[in-house]
Amino acid sequence: MHYFENRPNHFRIVYAAVAALLLLISSVNLYRYATSPDDENVFRTSPSDIYITENIPGQLLELPADSTTYSRADSGIISGDLLLAINNEYFTVKENVDTLLAGIDTSATLEVVVFRPALAQELPFEVRRRDIADTSYRTIPSSVFVLEVLKGGASDRAGLKVGDIVYRINNQRFKDAREADQILRFAQVGKSIAYDVIRDDQIIVKQITLANIGIRLSVIMIALCGLLYMGTGIFLALRRPEFLAAQLLGWGLLSLGFFMSVIFQRPAVFTDVLDVLRDFFKLSAVFLSFPLMFHAGHYFPIERPTMVKKTWPRRGAYILAGVIILVIMLGQWRFFGIGLLVMTLYTVAVSLIYRKEYPMEYKKLNRIITRTGWVVAFLIIAGMAFILLVIKPDARSASWLVNGMISIPLALFPLAYLYTIGHYRLLNLDIRVRRNIQYNIVSSLWLIGLVAVFLLILFRLPSLELNLPNIQFQGTFLEVTDEPMAPGEQVVMEKMVLMLLTIGLIWLFWKIRRMGQGLLDRKYDRGEYDYRRAAGELAEVMAAQFTMNDLAEGMVQKLAGLMQVKQVGVLFFRGEANCCCSVAIGTDNTRWDEFSRAIDRRIINLIQQNRADYRFSADYLPDDIREQFELEGFRHIIAIRSKEKLVGVLLIGEKRSESPFHKDDLIFLSAVARQTSVAIENAFLYEELAEQQRLKHELDIARRIQIASLPQTHPRIPGLDISGISIPAQEVGGDYFDYLNGMPGEITIIVGDVSGKGTSAAFYMSKVQGIMRSLHDFGLSPRELFIRANQLLTNDLEKQSFITAVGASFKSGQRQLIYARAGHSPLFYYRASAGKVEMLIPRGMGMGLTKTAKFDQLLEEETLHYEPGDIFCFITDGITEAHSISGEEFGEEKLLHLLQECNGTSAKRIRDQIITAVNRFAENARQHDDLTVVVVKAV
Repeated sequence: MHYFENRPNHFRIVYAAVAALLLLISSVNLYRYATSPDDENVFRTSPSDIYITENIPGQLLELPADSTTYSRADSGIISGDLLLAINNEYFTVKENVDTLLAGIDTSATLEVVVFRPALAQELPFEVRRRDIADTSYRTIPSSVFVLEVLKGGASDRAGLKVGDIVYRINNQRFKDAREADQILRFAQVGKSIAYDVIRDDQIIVKQITLANIGIRLSVIMIALCGLLYMGTGIFLALRRPEFLAAQLLGWGLLSLGFFMSVIFQRPAVFTDVLDVLRDFFKLSAVFLSFPLMFHAGHYFPIERPTMVKKTWPRRGAYILAGVIILVIMLGQWRFFGIGLLVMTLYTVAVSLIYRKEYPMEYKKLNRIITRTGWVVAFLIIAGMAFILLVIKPDARSASWLVNGMISIPLALFPLAYLYTIGHYRLLNLDIRVRRNIQYNIVSSLWLIGLVAVFLLILFRLPSLELNLPNIQFQGTFLEVTDEPMAPGEQVVMEKMVLMLLTIGLIWLFWKIRRMGQGLLDRKYDRGEYDYRRAAGELAEVMAAQFTMNDLAEGMVQKLAGLMQVKQVGVLFFRGEANCCCSVAIGTDNTRWDEFSRAIDRRIINLIQQNRADYRFSADYLPDDIREQFELEGFRHIIAIRSKEKLVGVLLIGEKRSESPFHKDDLIFLSAVARQTSVAIENAFLYEELAEQQRLKHELDIARRIQIASLPQTHPRIPGLDISGISIPAQEVGGDYFDYLNGMPGEITIIVGDVSGKGTSAAFYMSKVQGIMRSLHDFGLSPRELFIRANQLLTNDLEKQSFITAVGASFKSGQRQLIYARAGHSPLFYYRASAGKVEMLIPRGMGMGLTKTAKFDQLLEEETLHYEPGDIFCFITDGITEAHSISGEEFGEEKLLHLLQECNGTSAKRIRDQIITAVNRFAENARQHDDLTVVVVKAV
């Protein structure tokens, strides 16, 4: 592959030549399969030449796999069975059987194993010796038994049956099924061939006229599936040979497709070069497809640098495949199935080992292919179970039915690759089919499929056997008798039942069609909307929004949802001179900002001069301007005018269904534009008033928050290691912590949280800090401190604002802690002697909610004694309520575990590890709340 990385044209030539050769081989193989002489039956080599000539009574020791027609009571060895073994001793000639039976007493019981051709199974019986006569068995020539007869085929028409023993074809003997098949190949198409058959110990001759062309539907389905794989691989490899991913996918899909297209073949009378090439390429293709697809996964849908650097998994896969191919080519075909299992286990095991190294983008882009794999696996398993358990075909034909049906889910794989490439524009390919065309195709297929199933069931209804009860009306009585109805009455009743069933089927299929079509309409965004209801919803949005940004966002969101369009944009103009507000959905934010800034007086004049009734298309704009609009995806322009002034413009892109806009859609958009003009004028007035008020209010807040700041250094208290930090979510925050020093060896730590965030929260935080510092000078305990502070704050806080806090007074000399909690997060306490973390949660409510005695009654103060090594962790809810990208909360359990693990480090180290753990958990998620941590460790 390295040679072709920089030589795409060389690769294209080589690949095209190989693909052409494989297509030729698969086409010739399919032609030969279809035109070879076919007696339309399947036979296998008989496992024994000892034929049972008469029934022998016996007890079946083990039920066969299909026990519907056999039971232990009525089963016995029957004429036509082939003797395999007696008392676990297997025989090949009749004389050995005679010798064994001669040495066994006639009263003895034997275990006899026979092969029943009609079932294609071995059956063990318990048989009395005296029931086996010398004439009960005889030797027959080498033979084959008929495994399957195609219904209505040449063998069926000639009277050949499943279980028949064929020992001569056209007066020629044979040793096994292969030689018998070769005799058949020498026959002429359309001519009769004589089968000498043993049935019920009688020799009969069947003249079978060979079919001119015979090919099973399952063969056609598998071949078409293989051609789909080959076609997909050829398309990718020849269209994008410069990409290594396309090269590898091209080889892998070509190999898989070739194997499927030639998996069915008939033994040739004479082996030629094409047969040799077919067998060689088939063997190589199936095993090389594993490393090729595995290798392609390192580059598709995006490159995985970690796996690309590791060469041993790829080399190991290629070497393992080469070894298996070599072993099988040396004549060890029995390793074919084992080889497939080994390659499967290898690729799956390596993928699982390195599953954690898949980038998130790789998982996202590969999601469709992965899900397709699960769906295919489910469909194959469910389909096989349905065929074998529900339909219950004969075991001889189950394999053909399964082989045919398995091609349907397998065809999803190349389609999944094409969809992924087209959806995400991978390999620089644009193979996307417009959604309106997709909708029409899928809807048509859905309708055709339903009609086909309905007609199939409808045509099967008359063949149903209806065992209807004989219902008689006698006066006022309704009687059901055991006597059968008269033929005339039976016919009338059956017709009535069939009519009712037909009506029921029509209703059922009508409901199914509507449900399915509804799903397709939602999938392809084809739902219709009520114009009046839509206009009412837009009016509500406009009435509820006062600022220009809110109005613009409300409009584009509502229009995008109602009309189901890909892009919606709105521009507001102040004085017909400049764009003062721009909002869009469905476009890149950076490009949209550049686009809206590029709107100048020239473009505004062009829109103003166009006086179309409903809208005008971007196609009528000058080329340079049209290119800008088309780049953003906008196709329709609707001017918004107020008193003949252009105050804004609606920009509408293509519908998500990619269907055209109708006249009603354009009339609706024109009405929206007229309705919006009034809302825009009101928004201009509101913006002017709000701007004045906002500037005044923010200046007032900015002056107040200069009062205080958080501690910049950590206090040094003997016996205590203290460290704290506060990280606001915005420029300023509402979290608060402070160190209040009292007497030597004592310190009071306060950690608080003001409801809300930003400037207003910072203002209240500074007020709380000033209050706490002032009150602490009176030597108050944490509980008394909070009670006094609550009395002061209740009068100053606005409604719906409150403050939670936790206070703790440390006396290092006595190793004593007095603490209280005003509705705040718990105080986390690591007790070194017990080696576990506790949450201290004394009762209390937030400050500022009420100044009544209720606050005093609920507030509790507790005292505890600590020992060296104990740790106290004060936090705000921003720590435990931190969110990850997926919306999961950090939670208290992670903090408990962290304290448990980090107890041996310093307070600063513990503090930093908590912040680091929260940031790592949140990853790239935006910080929603302030983060505050204070750690006190007794030393």
